[in-house]
Amino acid sequence: MSSALDSGADKSKIGRSCAECRRSKLKCDRTFPCQSCIRRGCANICPDGTLAATKGNKVLIARAQQLAEEVASQTERIQQLEKALEEARRAHGDISRSPPSTSNQPTPFPDLDKIETLFDQDVIETSDAIGSLSIGVDGQAKYHGESASSEYFQQLLPEHSEKCTPDLHDLGLPWEIMDLCNAYPFGLRDTAYNKWQFASYIPPRARALRLADLYYENVAWMYDPIVRQDFMSSIMEPIYGTPGPPRVDHITPHRLSVFFVALASGAMYEDNTSAAMISEKYFALSRAVFSLDSITQEVSIAGVTAIFMAVRYSYQIDRSGGENRWLLLGLCTRLGQIIGLQRDSAGWNLNEEEIQRRRTLFWEIFTYDQWTSIVNGRPPSINIHQTDTKFPKDIDASLSANGASDYGWHAWKYRYSASCLSISTQQVFSIRGHNYSIMLHMDRKIREFSIPSHLEAPIQALDRHRSWHPEAYRAMQQYCCLTERECNLLYIHRSYFAQAIQELPENPLSHKFAPSILATFRSACRLISSLDSLYATHPIQTSHEWFFWSGVFSACIVLGALVVESPQCHLAQEALQELDKGLCLFEKGSTPCRASMTVSVLIKLSQRAHAALDAAQAGIMLESSAKSSSPYNPDELQVLGGRKSVIAKPSRDSSPQVAQEQPTSFNRLRAQSTDFREQFGSSHPAVMEYYGALGNPGLILPITREFAYTVSGGVTDAAEWTGMYPNDPTNGLPSGLMGMPMSNDLQLQAIATLQQACFPEEQSQYPPNDQNGIWSDFIGQLGLRPS
Repeated sequence: MSSALDSGADKSKIGRSCAECRRSKLKCDRTFPCQSCIRRGCANICPDGTLAATKGNKVLIARAQQLAEEVASQTERIQQLEKALEEARRAHGDISRSPPSTSNQPTPFPDLDKIETLFDQDVIETSDAIGSLSIGVDGQAKYHGESASSEYFQQLLPEHSEKCTPDLHDLGLPWEIMDLCNAYPFGLRDTAYNKWQFASYIPPRARALRLADLYYENVAWMYDPIVRQDFMSSIMEPIYGTPGPPRVDHITPHRLSVFFVALASGAMYEDNTSAAMISEKYFALSRAVFSLDSITQEVSIAGVTAIFMAVRYSYQIDRSGGENRWLLLGLCTRLGQIIGLQRDSAGWNLNEEEIQRRRTLFWEIFTYDQWTSIVNGRPPSINIHQTDTKFPKDIDASLSANGASDYGWHAWKYRYSASCLSISTQQVFSIRGHNYSIMLHMDRKIREFSIPSHLEAPIQALDRHRSWHPEAYRAMQQYCCLTERECNLLYIHRSYFAQAIQELPENPLSHKFAPSILATFRSACRLISSLDSLYATHPIQTSHEWFFWSGVFSACIVLGALVVESPQCHLAQEALQELDKGLCLFEKGSTPCRASMTVSVLIKLSQRAHAALDAAQAGIMLESSAKSSSPYNPDELQVLGGRKSVIAKPSRDSSPQVAQEQPTSFNRLRAQSTDFREQFGSSHPAVMEYYGALGNPGLILPITREFAYTVSGGVTDAAEWTGMYPNDPTNGLPSGLMGMPMSNDLQLQAIATLQQACFPEEQSQYPPNDQNGIWSDFIGQLGLRPS
């Protein structure tokens, strides 16, 4: 009986699946351990044991479905936002969409097509901001972007051609010297010539000192790549350091080149009839001796300095050498990068003298590169994000009235170029536009950048709060501070100014870009008025400074454009008066440095402006100024204003010539006290907000009263500030940044903070009709043509 029961139990056990297979609902072969448990690695618990329970596939599937639904929801939301953005752009007149594809063939990578489409649309939105291009019949081409200073466009016009420097063969130099000159700047790799051939051209010590003094008084006050003390110790001492005639045994060819170009720069300011020829002869010697050491084999600090000084010499004397300067400056920046000027040299254990020499040279090149890029309408060669070079010591610091230390001109110039000018170049040359509020933020940063009290320029001759320094070069440094800021503001506002006048010529001050109307108008008037005052105080030195007259030429173009296009504007009458006074001063003051065509250009502009205003006052509707111009008969103001244009050159001889910095008008501002609200009560609210934010509580028209160049706190005491930027209340940098030393890491952090403050990505959008090109499109509609 017992054996029968046991036999039945065994049969029942063999007939059932193991416990784990029953729990997992798997097929069991009932041979223990079963194959299912063996495959799953749990043979030791078969047939009676079970594994711990876990979440099943249904839970995982449910979670995956939930995530898929969230992805689909977010995708749909993105599509809705893109559609809304597209509708908003269309509502503002943005016609930047790419043309629809004519092909129905599917692409293997649809996501890539979407990315390319978005990029293409971004670029098309700014495609009109392309400036002017001059093309010769043989393919020669020359380009200036829309930001370029107006006089740079002038020599794109077919009838402009002038050369004011003597020919090399007229200098009386031997053929060996001319052969070396023709090898400049790359030099000769293998040459039989040597530096002793130049010893006979070195003047006596007294003569050299006189020309060096003229160089530092008339040229180096603006850009000083080699300070006087360094010049005396590293250049003059090796040549004249021993009794007897000058020697070249202990000086390299590139240092000798620095010596000759300094003499050339000083000689052109001598008061005699042969000054130009003597100056050009020394400059030829500088180029020739430079070619003895080929820069393709080795580069030195002296070599970079010599090329930079050659660029500055050409700027002072040669109206037709703009492209040569542009190329030489590009070479100069590349050579500077070869020797590592963009990296601070303190970490290389160099002596202090060499460290300061390298820092000074870098910041001179950087500042000139940034400014030249704006006035040429072409991107700069150096990016602020790619350097950690600290500022050199301020050897020209002065004490303010309250006993605090004020920056000298050069120290202020370096900090302004790093803080404001570099940001402006990013704005001007960005292919994708930026929000108008970002531009206004940049405007505020420029206006609030501190100027030391001794560098503040009078706006009028009878300014009771400021006066010109009795020394001419210091007075010109004062005007340089003003013109750098005002021209900077003029260029960043100019396209918005043009759009406002285009869209609402009857009352542009009611346009949403009305702040740019007043900012551009005010900057133009300040440039003219202040230079008028400076010319009355230092007429000889001012009349030779091409840079000053260049900025005012652009200012006159703006004033004339305002009157011609919008004669009913409240500002038109005063703009015309300022233009006329500027033209009068220009004719009598800019003779030593102006090009031949500039006076006729401004006369035509003044005549056109008078006709427009007279017609508006008589209630006569003149013919629209939006006239077309052919490549062979370009509209002169279209070119001067930087509008998108193509200019055909009729022959090989008239291949594109670069435009030089031309003079412009100078005059004095009228002293009025017209209440802003009474005169411009119908203006757009943005005008009130703009000037209110700048600290003008009375809302007085800015050109009629001293206005808005004060910064809370003034210039902080900074005996040796090696940081990158001053303490600007708008940039969110640490409050102590202005007056304390900074590490390289903190410098880079300051740069990043500053750039992020001015160009926050979350605010970036593309404004209607591309602001960077509006000025170019607008000014060409003014129909002043060359006779």
